[in-house]
Amino acid sequence: MLYLAYGSNLNKSQMASRCPRAKPLGAIYLPSWRLVFRGVADIEPAPRDEMVPAGIWEITPECEKALDHYEGWPRLYRKEKICGMMTYLMNSNGYAKPSDFYLGVIQQGYRDFGLDATELYYARDWEEEEEWA
Repeated sequence: MLYLAYGSNLNKSQMASRCPRAKPLGAIYLPSWRLVFRGVADIEPAPRDEMVPAGIWEITPECEKALDHYEGWPRLYRKEKICGMMTYLMNSNGYAKPSDFYLGVIQQGYRDFGLDATELYYARDWEEEEEWA
């Protein structure tokens, strides 16, 4: 199964401990979606000119079970298919700033997948402007 990661699951060392049989396949920029933070990473539909950097993993059924546990499925996140790939979307709305540690985990994931971090910093700053300005 193909899994679309956009947050901490981009971090290859975290995925190696959580899902040792997962294989990173490459990176994409998913149009018409944006990265947001609700304390943790989430994505939401956005205007056409926005995009979210993401990584694609090939995962096993065992990996999916481990990810379900990590993501708090079905309570915290629900599963959706985007472009034929499974991903997790949060069940809640509203925005909350991520911790510096959590942001660092995602930054490493962006480096692991060779992604431009501009959207990551935009998401961090956007919530700041929208929610607590």
